[in-house]
Amino acid sequence: MKAWAMLAVCVLVMAGWGASAMANPANLADPADQSHSIYPAGQPNPANPPSPPDRAGQDNGEEPTGSRPTTNLRLAAPLVPQAVPLLAAGESALFQKAGIGASFSLWRSPEQLRALVANGQVDAVVAALPTAAVLAQRGVPCVVLAAYAAPLWLVGPPDLAREGEPPLDTLRRLLNREILLPFGPGNMPELALRVLAAQSSLDCPLRHCGSALEAVNLLRLGQGGAALLPEPSASLATAGGGMVRLLDLRDAWSTAFPEHTDMPTACLMVVGATARDPALRALLRQGFVEGMHEMENNPQASLVTAKRHSPELGVVLERAAAEERPFMSSSVLVGERGKKSALFMLQRLLELTPASVGGSLPTKDFWDMGREE
Repeated sequence: MKAWAMLAVCVLVMAGWGASAMANPANLADPADQSHSIYPAGQPNPANPPSPPDRAGQDNGEEPTGSRPTTNLRLAAPLVPQAVPLLAAGESALFQKAGIGASFSLWRSPEQLRALVANGQVDAVVAALPTAAVLAQRGVPCVVLAAYAAPLWLVGPPDLAREGEPPLDTLRRLLNREILLPFGPGNMPELALRVLAAQSSLDCPLRHCGSALEAVNLLRLGQGGAALLPEPSASLATAGGGMVRLLDLRDAWSTAFPEHTDMPTACLMVVGATARDPALRALLRQGFVEGMHEMENNPQASLVTAKRHSPELGVVLERAAAEERPFMSSSVLVGERGKKSALFMLQRLLELTPASVGGSLPTKDFWDMGREE
């Protein structure tokens, strides 16, 4: 499948950064019906999941488990590379030794994520960091186990590239023109960009558009200076020709905040009963951290895993992986370093737009990030 067609598919990737809908979760107790959503073959519809076996080893009280796992964790993530560590978690030696099973499903919009959480249909989720904070403020049992700093690229025409230019100088120059955002207002990439602009006392002219493909087409027409894209959308955009990566916001962040060089934008969180289970929290955190390291150290094996467990995600990642950059590389943040960096991000967002984090910072019970390896 050609890069342009895959870039159109990546409108789903943009939904994966949905912080804005969670910042104002209208009618959390009565989410929209998701029962007719379409999911990749072989994956459950999270609106109608199978009932997980209970801790006594029975499935709905009918069938003895024997060698089956005594607990089944329902995991979910958007169409992003960081979903890969969750795809085959139930098959890992770590989970099998603990007698824990796992199932995985993609979530495709903030509204669907809200439905999954409100209906108790998910146990652990990859989502934008502010989303977790908002859920906690709304009274949902929610604990952050790990955060990560994924690439966020300003992509534009080659004539805007300046080799060797300091990151903040590049940011200042690019913000002289309109930045195209292929997602709704208040999503995490936009928030990160606005934090950086505010720190550097820069204006931040933004224009929202419907998709990454639309953003790139507008750039080709000379409308706007650059588009802000996460991975794999950035790799797909540059693979189409005529566009290059101009700046990774992580580089500008580490310069703008030398005491807080990590830029966490998303996290692995647990909700509901799992949020109250220390053993399951530790298992999920360890599995996610190990999976993130494996994804960085062995990307080809991770692509095989993605294609085997989620053909849709596998196709997108495989096409993006044709680029020369290790796009699946993201810094996973745990322990005191992880908590410090995530809390710093939430503090900046609270100052910038309080609604994005639910109006106040989360309590200490919100964090269980273990120890840094």
